[in-house]
Amino acid sequence: MIKDINNSSQPIERSNKIIYDYWYKYADSQSPQTVIKEFTNLFLQGRNENIEVSQALEKIIFAPTDKQKFPVFFSNCFYIILDCWSIEPESLSYTSELLNILEHISKASSYDRRRKQLIKLIQSYQKSTAYSQLMAVLAIINPHKIANIVSANRAATDTASNSKSYTNTNINTYLSRYTYLYQYFIPSTLELEQLNGLIESLQSSRKQDFECQLSKHIIYRFRLKEVARMKLLAKGTGKVITKVNNPSILSERAFRVALQQYLGKIENKQTVQQRAQRFVADNKFRNSYRVFKQDLHRFLSKNIKPKNKNYNFKRQLANKLEDIFPQSDNKPLNNTLILQTSRQLFSYLVIDTAAIKPQKFSDLIANLGTAQVMMIIIKITLICPDSKTDLEKKISLIVDRYQMQNIQDVPWLIKTLEHLLIAFEIYFGSIDVSIARSVINK
Repeated sequence: MIKDINNSSQPIERSNKIIYDYWYKYADSQSPQTVIKEFTNLFLQGRNENIEVSQALEKIIFAPTDKQKFPVFFSNCFYIILDCWSIEPESLSYTSELLNILEHISKASSYDRRRKQLIKLIQSYQKSTAYSQLMAVLAIINPHKIANIVSANRAATDTASNSKSYTNTNINTYLSRYTYLYQYFIPSTLELEQLNGLIESLQSSRKQDFECQLSKHIIYRFRLKEVARMKLLAKGTGKVITKVNNPSILSERAFRVALQQYLGKIENKQTVQQRAQRFVADNKFRNSYRVFKQDLHRFLSKNIKPKNKNYNFKRQLANKLEDIFPQSDNKPLNNTLILQTSRQLFSYLVIDTAAIKPQKFSDLIANLGTAQVMMIIIKITLICPDSKTDLEKKISLIVDRYQMQNIQDVPWLIKTLEHLLIAFEIYFGSIDVSIARSVINK
């Protein structure tokens, strides 16, 4: 259902609503093939048999102050059609054809004033944030055979730069894997009950599927380790164990590092989760916010070894913590300060929402390596679980920036997304961590 607009002082919004209502009724009553044909006609020709719709579109495309609003309007037209098609999911198989219309229009040429303006606007649309968000939504609801890609390209994160198979594979291809990002790509400008419901359903089922696969793989590793411990592999006992593949797209080596990092005993014979729990328990003994920041610095920087010897991460982190709410240094610690500190650190380490400079995060990874950076990020999340949504939002901004780039150009991003996928399931999912720990620590 489309939100109503009654303000007479907003002519463009009224024009938008005329077209939104038109698409909602048309897509709800016509076949996907007919909708695609009508969509092409309206946005290529700029006219419709419905005079009111034609006039509304003309106001929109020639509005002198609303060129920046066109991308949102155009995406909304897509979303309305997808919302109607979500009632019968088989209709969603036509989304690629619907999207292909953009290429057809953007490559067209015309001397007609209306068509020429539409072509120009749609060419600009393809470079907009609204277009990136649409591409993310399409990747979520209609993934490009992700299961086959995963099994065929298991070593993506280690060999991407040398693998010809990744020349035309972009980050967007894998977005359906990262269910923790779904909510940040759901359009909020319209009430799209069916589309949002479909995305939420896919999120739930895919999250459960990955959790099940990861759990089975961990149990498989546990059984192999038990058989090896009993020295029975030589007698063929191991052959009866059904193999369960690594469910991530990390290489086997990188996956072992991730499991060891999130489940193994790393500090004083404790797991990172146990250390985080101890850190939180000690908050009651910290008599000021300054002491908390000092202890937090030690907790986050312990065992961090930069790949670049000239990169002094510990000093940089100390300086950043000193700059966070210095006026509160002598005040008692409270949950609000902990949450805001975590958010400030995510802005510093990952991305500042105001500045939107994703290269800062890639530079950090270049100096510390993905595994160490993710350990720092996860430590912050464990001592302040309420900050998890802020982290996810910031990661979604980075994904939005890089989603159409080839994997071979940004292998660090895929590694980051996979680390978070594994860590979130281990710490915030339903996996039996006790069995998982036995795999790593025995």
